[in-house]
Amino acid sequence: MVVQSYYDFASSTGFSVRLGSTHNILGKQTGHKIHVMKRLLCSKEGSFNLILPPTNGNRRKNGVSRCGCLASIKFKRIDRSDQWVTHFVNLDHNHPFTTPTKIRYLPINRSISHTSKILFSSLADVNVPVSQQAAYFINQLGGPENMGCMILDINNMVRDDRIDLKNYDVDLIVEDFEMKKLENAQFFYDLVKDDAGRLKHLFWADPTIIENYKLFGDSVTFDTTYKTNVYSMVFGMFCGVNHHRKTTIFGSAFLRYFLNSL
Repeated sequence: MVVQSYYDFASSTGFSVRLGSTHNILGKQTGHKIHVMKRLLCSKEGSFNLILPPTNGNRRKNGVSRCGCLASIKFKRIDRSDQWVTHFVNLDHNHPFTTPTKIRYLPINRSISHTSKILFSSLADVNVPVSQQAAYFINQLGGPENMGCMILDINNMVRDDRIDLKNYDVDLIVEDFEMKKLENAQFFYDLVKDDAGRLKHLFWADPTIIENYKLFGDSVTFDTTYKTNVYSMVFGMFCGVNHHRKTTIFGSAFLRYFLNSL
């Protein structure tokens, strides 16, 4: 494919590519969107100040290095077929290419294979630090040049997996509460979601807890001591004292909280 050929050219030459603009049309028969134009830009296209406006204070160094490079290429689809042709190309870069010894660090040359993702995820599940994971793979593959990715890529992958897991955990707990409600109609839970559909607050109480509240609910405290979890939510409990002067729980809740500066 002509588009993949340009990616291969950029990969071997020493510059990265990013998607610039596309044009879609609706298929007459299917009604689905069809890509008919795609424009690829050099990763250094654009102005640095437009990406990160100047500030009054000191700014942390980062990897953004836009220099207004105008190199680009435009592809067009032929009559809605699977064939693409080069419509326009500009190969004049205004910056030096990455040296051959550092080409492997370009984003276009970095990827994590499916097998490696499974291994990295398994090691992350048992709390093996990413630095130790990378050291193990470097030793197994005979050097960092054979990894095909950087420690930053592994960190990003582990972070994304944790975000997906958090969303999956919410579905699991709601499903479990629904099962408990089917088994016992007196089981109660309620949840609140934000505008983005994410869990904001969750409260639940089983029949035993409800009965305890009816008997000993003259005095109730809300304890939010337990704040340590990976979901950025406070775990709180409605507590009281029973006739044996022992702490009894009247309900539990997860609350999302925000710290506002005064």
